[in-house]
Amino acid sequence: MFDLQQILDGLLSSDSNFISYIANLAAEFGKIETVLLTIIVPGVGLMISASAILKMMKMKNPQYAQQINPSSIAWRALIGPVTILLVPFMQEVSESVFGDDRTGGKVPRAMTYSAAIQGAASPEQVMMLGILAFLVFVGWITAFRAMFAFARCGDPQQDGYQLAKAGLSRLAAATVLTFAQFFIDDVFESVTGGAGKFSSDLNL
Repeated sequence: MFDLQQILDGLLSSDSNFISYIANLAAEFGKIETVLLTIIVPGVGLMISASAILKMMKMKNPQYAQQINPSSIAWRALIGPVTILLVPFMQEVSESVFGDDRTGGKVPRAMTYSAAIQGAASPEQVMMLGILAFLVFVGWITAFRAMFAFARCGDPQQDGYQLAKAGLSRLAAATVLTFAQFFIDDVFESVTGGAGKFSSDLNL
């Protein structure tokens, strides 16, 4: 018969390789996220903006009349800059959802949590910080995918309504994941009545 508590204690022991794996994996999430947010996302945003200009130029050609419409140009012209400025955009979205700026202007990054693992006081904190790094990493990818969906909303050959729904649902999920720490704080506060309980336990 397996003792679940004993297995869990073994995994969370300070000398466990499992904890090292969590810390190393969180560090990798941070590195990939840095490349995503500093190179890939702005680059794709520039391409979306450039595609709006190209579509505008092609629209004058009757050959492309059925493939391009003003709506597709407008959507891309709007979403391109938003994608380039995805990080501050998500900060604004979070303030709209959570009601205030809890980050002091610093948007949560997976790298922030993976760096905090080095000063974690216990194996449990290492695990929680590793989970948060993963959630935030997935959140940024989801936000990026939301921009892709929005950019194609106006294309004649696409179902704009379904793409808009997909973009909004991904944006909502991205907000919860990227700002998971504050979302969990809100859940804890609604249950316990005390603000910042989850963050306090992690010494963040």
